[in-house]
Amino acid sequence: MLNRLEEFDSQNLQEYVTPPRIRLMGVGGAGNNILRRLHRRTITGAETIALNTDAIQLNECQANRLLLLGKEENKGRGTGGRPQLGRRYAEDERELIKACVEGSDLVFVIAAMGGGTGTGAAPVIARIAREVDALVVGVSILPQKMEGKPKRQLARDGLEEFRQACNCVVELDNQKLQEHKPDYPFKRAYDVMSDMVADMVQALTETVTVPSTINVDFADLKRIIEAGGSAKVLYGEASSPDPADVLNHLLGNPLLGPDFEGGEAALLHITAGNDFALSNCHEIMAALRVDLAQDVNLILGYRTDETLDNRVRVVMLVSAIPNDVGYADVIVSGSGGGVSGGGASTTSVLSDSIPMVG
Repeated sequence: MLNRLEEFDSQNLQEYVTPPRIRLMGVGGAGNNILRRLHRRTITGAETIALNTDAIQLNECQANRLLLLGKEENKGRGTGGRPQLGRRYAEDERELIKACVEGSDLVFVIAAMGGGTGTGAAPVIARIAREVDALVVGVSILPQKMEGKPKRQLARDGLEEFRQACNCVVELDNQKLQEHKPDYPFKRAYDVMSDMVADMVQALTETVTVPSTINVDFADLKRIIEAGGSAKVLYGEASSPDPADVLNHLLGNPLLGPDFEGGEAALLHITAGNDFALSNCHEIMAALRVDLAQDVNLILGYRTDETLDNRVRVVMLVSAIPNDVGYADVIVSGSGGGVSGGGASTTSVLSDSIPMVG
């Protein structure tokens, strides 16, 4: 046995060293805007793919790949806010989309709900990704109330279809941004939301693509996402290692919401500077465990990053949350399983009932 191990040298090992293949897909105008931010960050181990029915908007997006949907029929002129066209144009490009996601381990599909391209095309893209056995995390941005009931209803309908197409959906409601910071300039407000989504996606991606002191592998992430029930993602960056400060930034984000009571599976990843104490880590974990199920499957990852100095960056994915209430006050659950497995777990972060913090 020892001889066999000695013969298995580093050259043999290389054929097994295959980091997870991750695709970040931005669909429609909002998805393209967020993807542009992600592409500029050069996220470790991820490829960016922008998809749109509007050629002018797509041309402004920076990504590894650009895919114009419905080019033969609409000549790159959009959908006029009609999801049925976004859906059809995505189906028309099924083979191209499949070629883009073939071989993926994890796919993020980022889109706004309520318009034509994101609402109609994003669920189609998510289903195609799952057909090639990728784990699919959807990120959904929901419209403000001032955009009108018809658009909010389109968003509700699109979100329900998106949930069924993905393993897990992170929901972000622009209405919460308006309620929390009504005096923000328009551009700054939307930049805040876009940057937060980019931060969250980057943090989740790099939990499995960047080595850690306490490592998290792709199987860990997959296990949490597929745990079923409802899910939630929390993200925060504190300016000091003080546990109270870290917890305030993680739980006090009004755009994400702290509700994950009873969650049965969780992945917590902390990135901090050289001087972050073990006792700080224990205190943060103990505080977060209070609202989780007593027998929670909690996976911890920790990485030292000297460039952070005193700052601490935390991302937490919680799944199998019982009786979670999402957008439009609908309780949603799912298996988190295969393509026909009953739909996504839903990361219900911004329901109308979530209290504002800060």
